[in-house]
Amino acid sequence: MERGPAKRPPSRPAKRGTPARQKTKIIGQSTNKIGDKSWEDLFTSRTLARLLTAFLIHPDAAYYQRELVDRAGARLFTVQRELARLEKAGLVVRTRRGNRVYYQASRRHPAFEDLKRVILKTTGLGDALRHALAPLADRVHMAFVYGSWARGEEVADSDLDLLLIGDLKLREAATVLGPVGRQLGREFNPSVYPAAEFRRKAQAGHPFIAGVLQGEKIFLIGDEDELGRVVG
Repeated sequence: MERGPAKRPPSRPAKRGTPARQKTKIIGQSTNKIGDKSWEDLFTSRTLARLLTAFLIHPDAAYYQRELVDRAGARLFTVQRELARLEKAGLVVRTRRGNRVYYQASRRHPAFEDLKRVILKTTGLGDALRHALAPLADRVHMAFVYGSWARGEEVADSDLDLLLIGDLKLREAATVLGPVGRQLGREFNPSVYPAAEFRRKAQAGHPFIAGVLQGEKIFLIGDEDELGRVVG
């Protein structure tokens, strides 16, 4: 006997107020997380994300495989597989020195600066900074990188120039940034301003503030529109 087409079960209606992708909020803006997953999950593997972080936060450093295994917290085979993918894509270059093979970021890659910005905003700095600032969530309104790192002109010993706008003191910021800097292997050069003081100096044409406003910025908390509202 021939059977008719199988009946499909009725689809369940989507629950209201539960979108498939939901952004959480921290310190007044999205945390660059989708649901409960970090940006690491947007790469094909966490090992790849951690390798990219090492290469792009320290673009002048040359790593041998054992160093990268330690940084990625992964097995040698996994690291070798991801290194092969990065090398094939032209994002890293491999050189041999004696019996060791070293890997280094390729600044010539056309996506180098764009990837560096993504890494800084997320796995490389943004996620770590937002996590560190969580206890001060109601007191930090904006945070962005400026200076040589934002312009793409950093060198091996360049500090990360970071400007914070909020109701906290420089000592509190330094305490929060210390562990993040040690984790990244980079020194921070933080500047902290209450919103009212930042606005007053911006409107008065203060040379440092004017230079920061006119220069390149990589926003970690907040964005250009919010900064415009602070300046007034």
